[in-house]
Amino acid sequence: MIEEKKRWLRRVLIALGLSLAACVAVFFALPHLLIAPMETLKSDVILHGSISAHSKADEYIAGLYRQGVARKIVCVSAQVSRELYPADYAREHLISLGVPAEDVISMRLPIVPCAAVNLPTIVEFVKARGWKSALFITQPEDSRYAARLMRKYFGREGVALSVSYAPEDEEELTRNWWRTHWKVQRFVGDAMNVTLDLFYSECR
Repeated sequence: MIEEKKRWLRRVLIALGLSLAACVAVFFALPHLLIAPMETLKSDVILHGSISAHSKADEYIAGLYRQGVARKIVCVSAQVSRELYPADYAREHLISLGVPAEDVISMRLPIVPCAAVNLPTIVEFVKARGWKSALFITQPEDSRYAARLMRKYFGREGVALSVSYAPEDEEELTRNWWRTHWKVQRFVGDAMNVTLDLFYSECR
């Protein structure tokens, strides 16, 4: 009886040890799992979805515009408080960086439970202007899932989509990321959001 309990305890400890090792391995693999290779393809429009005071995406997008990667830029965001849309501020910042005002549009979206709910609206916006290709700029940790999800919506409407992010954002985010609270928070938070979205048809 005692030997049987010892064997049972040994199996439990081995299972717990393997589970812990798997969790640690997944944790340190998060940058590889969540960040896709950059795809900066020439497109009709740049969709700016990486709007943050801590991001270098505005400068990156302004540089892409000057290089002729796209002729138009659409800053996309939902409302964060009463009459406050980050896309409006991103548009003004891009204009201050030298992008002509007529080539930058602020697109205001409703607050929704997950990003996929707004994708049909964005696709229709792009199609209505005759654009056949789009470059979506997002946060690095959101790039792999965003590419998979958005290509599904854009592709069935005949719009080619590529996904990229500011190289400076990736460099900063991945540098010793496991030692910094906000970096771990972003990686783990995005992994949890992606996992949760997979359970709801409207979010995938």
